[in-house]
Amino acid sequence: MSDKPSYLGTLNAIVNGERGGFEFLNAWSDASPDPEVSLMLKTVALREGEHAAAFEKRMCELGFTLREKVDPNFEKTLKLASSDDSDVAKFEKLGYDKTPAEDAEDQLLQLLADQSIDPQTAGLLGRFIAEERDSGRILREAYQCAKQKETPETTTLDQICEQLGRLTEAVTELQAGGKKTRVRAVKS
Repeated sequence: MSDKPSYLGTLNAIVNGERGGFEFLNAWSDASPDPEVSLMLKTVALREGEHAAAFEKRMCELGFTLREKVDPNFEKTLKLASSDDSDVAKFEKLGYDKTPAEDAEDQLLQLLADQSIDPQTAGLLGRFIAEERDSGRILREAYQCAKQKETPETTTLDQICEQLGRLTEAVTELQAGGKKTRVRAVKS
């Protein structure tokens, strides 16, 4: 075996995290009643699986094997993903409903801070960073899609009726005010 790279722990953590991501997103995709949301979840799940395989392969190329680490919250996350809860509830419970602040520090760029990373691993990390950002975008879009579909049509219709009622009252008041104004103008 060659000398242990300083970034080996990072690669190991990525593999473990991406494997878990694949498993729970895949289960969620299978449990989602909405085909559009399911497809978006499946896309991200497959990407997570691909990342896990690519980084484990890179570890092997460097002469090391994966050290599996179990996330103590994984079973809870998997149970939620497979549950009958609505997709919106799942997104919110898992924190995928939040949009990152524009001025937030990009944690993904920290992966490239180690200057001893070899070019091949750096290229793999660069692709990973870009795809993780895109996966976040896809998950936020999936949340918005699920949220729009979860809003009952009657609520939207009720809102329109309420707005129409307020507009009718405003027009009536304007018409009444306009007649008074014309009457005053005639009397003057």
